[in-house]
Amino acid sequence: MPFGEEQFRNWLLSLDLDLFGFARMEDYDGEILGVEEEVIYALPYAVSIGIRLSRAVLSTVKDGPNLLYYHHYRQINLRLDACATLISRKLEEEGFMALPLPASQIVDWKRQYGHISHKKIANLAGLGWIGRNNLLVNETFGSQIRLTTILTDMPLNPGKRLDFGCNGCKMCLSVCPAGAIKEDPRDFDHIGCYKMITEMKNKRNIGQHICGICVEICKGKIREVLQAHKGIKTP
Repeated sequence: MPFGEEQFRNWLLSLDLDLFGFARMEDYDGEILGVEEEVIYALPYAVSIGIRLSRAVLSTVKDGPNLLYYHHYRQINLRLDACATLISRKLEEEGFMALPLPASQIVDWKRQYGHISHKKIANLAGLGWIGRNNLLVNETFGSQIRLTTILTDMPLNPGKRLDFGCNGCKMCLSVCPAGAIKEDPRDFDHIGCYKMITEMKNKRNIGQHICGICVEICKGKIREVLQAHKGIKTP
């Protein structure tokens, strides 16, 4: 039996991912860095995958990142990269091309850009919208997720791109230590955010430009979902 989208979806379920979806690269309006154009053109589809962050770890993020959050952040990225490698290998075994992109690798240090905008691909795949905090917001997990992308030539039906859905929620505005988050997502202060996380990185001996404050506050419906699952209580 030919390996089609249904078989691929069923196989992805075996990886225990929290989110996955598909997108068309022709709909992507962002940059792709560090990959030759002929390679990009040969891979017109994208697989977006996501893994949620630990609620318990995030509960320790009070006024900024700590070493526990930094370690957890790195481990989730490593798991995403491992899953992306497995997905790429599976697609190649089935006769397709596939290019796994790193979950968290800076290519352009001046602008703090990676190879691709994982959040924009996830938005195209229907996994969430870009929130006021400049992160992907998923209805269930909020912004408490990490993402990565695999480019492929396997024909895939794309998800439906989601429009802004934060509506009246403005919790992230009140907690941002840099004041970078504005009511209009288009007014997000990238420079102010970067200056703040650089200061936190240096003062707290954290080996990465991370914060976690707006991630912790943006919970989505994860609390209700986990409490309904085997009576698990979340912090």
